[in-house]
Amino acid sequence: MFRIPGALGKDLCDKDLGMTRRDILRVGGASMMGLTLNGMFRAQAASANSAAAGRAGWGKAKHVLMIYLQGGPSHLDLWDPKENVPDKIKSPFKSIPTKIPGTHFTELLPKLAQVNDKFTMIRSMSYTPNGLFNHTAAIYQIMTGY
Repeated sequence: MFRIPGALGKDLCDKDLGMTRRDILRVGGASMMGLTLNGMFRAQAASANSAAAGRAGWGKAKHVLMIYLQGGPSHLDLWDPKENVPDKIKSPFKSIPTKIPGTHFTELLPKLAQVNDKFTMIRSMSYTPNGLFNHTAAIYQIMTGY
């Protein structure tokens, strides 16, 4: 199953295996918690079967692009313009429609508004403040999961 090809041994895993060295190390670390490589392959196969059958599963997405703009413009000034709010809260930028009916961005993102049907926008992100009463701790939790 594993081989060291070539003189330099760059690839430690078979191409057919579909795993990188980092994946193998992750599985090795998970095995200390009772998870095994066999169990991981079984879960991966079940995921592929459920996606092929059209049932709920992991889907086809292979990448996530997280736009994190610390110190950047407010979400109200970019992709979450509020229409029926007081002027103190409302963005000074004009609201423009996107490809998805009922969804608006501000005039600062015209090209992103044109391709809004090609990505998923998460506007409902929140966290449970178990001792996390500041932005720094909440950011750490969202970025790391801890």
